Amino acid sequence: MRTLPFARLVLWLLSLGSRLFCSVAWREPHAARALAEGLLGALFAGSTLGVLWPRFGMFGHAHFRGARGRGLAALTFDDGPNPETTPEILRVLAQHGVRATFFVLGHKLEKHPELARRIRDAGHELAIHGFDHQRLFSLRSSDYVVSQIERTARALADACGVRARYFRPPIGFASHRTFRGAERADIELVAWSARALDGIASAKPDSVTEHVLQNLEKGAIIMLHDAAEHDDFKPASIAALARILEGARARKLRLVRLDELLAEDATSEEAQLAASSNGAPSTKLRW
Repeated sequence: MRTLPFARLVLWLLSLGSRLFCSVAWREPHAARALAEGLLGALFAGSTLGVLWPRFGMFGHAHFRGARGRGLAALTFDDGPNPETTPEILRVLAQHGVRATFFVLGHKLEKHPELARRIRDAGHELAIHGFDHQRLFSLRSSDYVVSQIERTARALADACGVRARYFRPPIGFASHRTFRGAERADIELVAWSARALDGIASAKPDSVTEHVLQNLEKGAIIMLHDAAEHDDFKPASIAALARILEGARARKLRLVRLDELLAEDATSEEAQLAASSNGAPSTKLRW
């Protein structure tokens, strides 16, 4: 069971404080109003950070790393499939005996269903990245989030009979609406702990490799791209991937699918639930 994230507790306290001081600001137009404005500013800044970095858990739970107890890290790819670049990624992974998780876009999947089957048949995991790559996804309603997830889920089921378990929103940003939509769609939201900004055309293989290896540790979730958002360039991750895999091997880290990395977390949660039901109830706050 998960404890209440510190960031969410801060958000609640700022929200409560802002409302209280706003309600009395008219009586004390100087000190109370200034404090209320400061609290509102902090609330806005904190909420923005919560959207940009879902790993803080401000609006809901997002997987951003796995347990550190094993020498595992998860390798994930966004924005595919693409008939030119995705097979290159699959070829490098096969050469190194590594399995990964691919967060696919529904509109690309409908054009290239055979790539979903190829990813599945190679032993990799398929997950959802939304149907359209809407850059303002985090500002959309929870109904929109649900529709994007469900539309892509249908395309995935039609292409290769897979039911996705995980969802990463486009750009990786997630507001409270994004989290509520994922909850309604009964899917787990995933962030990252290591990224390299390889989804931009100016990224270089050397910098991508360096950024990933700097944050590569036990339990890490690595976010790369097997395709460009608009399929208009080749992501630098393709040239960097072999070196990243070699770097992981040198650190005695085994790169795996997301579901394998998170399996230990699920087992740990089940053990905590069993212990709680058989013994004294825990005093920790729950979300």
